[in-house]
Amino acid sequence: MNAEFKGEKKGRIGILVTDKKGYEHQIELSKSGEVEYHGTDDYPHHPEDRTQEEHALMGQVEAVAKFYAHNQFPEADILHPMWDPDHVDRGLDAILNYPMDEFLPAFREYYEALREPFSVIDVDRENIDESTILVHKTFTITDDNRVDEIEPLWISYREPDGTEKTIGDRPTDFEDRIHLFMPPLAFDEQFDYEAEFTDVIVTNLMAQIRDIYLNMGLKPPEAYDVVGNGKLKIHGDGIDTRPSASVDDVVDR
Repeated sequence: MNAEFKGEKKGRIGILVTDKKGYEHQIELSKSGEVEYHGTDDYPHHPEDRTQEEHALMGQVEAVAKFYAHNQFPEADILHPMWDPDHVDRGLDAILNYPMDEFLPAFREYYEALREPFSVIDVDRENIDESTILVHKTFTITDDNRVDEIEPLWISYREPDGTEKTIGDRPTDFEDRIHLFMPPLAFDEQFDYEAEFTDVIVTNLMAQIRDIYLNMGLKPPEAYDVVGNGKLKIHGDGIDTRPSASVDDVVDR
């Protein structure tokens, strides 16, 4: 993967991306992160004619273009904050520096909901596809990367017919907010909340950073190449689209 800034015209940002097969893609993005144009003659033009791997590679190319454009225009809203590794890393820094005597009471409810989500879900089990349950927690951070406000958890799930449902208030602004989300977890009987739950939160944030890079088809920095729950879905899930480059090969940061 390689990316090159080609200029800005009429509010569109031009990025030329060379994918891992050596094929070029001309990408035009709006300042709000919308892909306005994706030109290539090396892949089928119609999505229905592409293989699953070609879909994944096209998605990775667009993700690289957005990341590169974000680095060129950091004040624009090109990337959702939770898809900006620097933003997620700020949340990681905040958690690592959060006093334990404040962390333990603040995150106890989240632990309990991950351990037994139906303690906070007042819906008949028959009306829920239990494999889709996610337990969410958000907190805000200060300019100097410290935890500010711990917010109430919320639950998302799908009904058996696929209808999406939410229990609790779902935030929409993530400029100074960090989003944790995981499926219910089967904690071992010997799991020690006070000694071990911080590691669960830290791993989730590190895994989210890992998946941001994998979503672009790039190797995650070694420090974030952890095992654990990260993003829900990334380009290349279930496909052999192993990374062929690191982020330093693609963009100067």
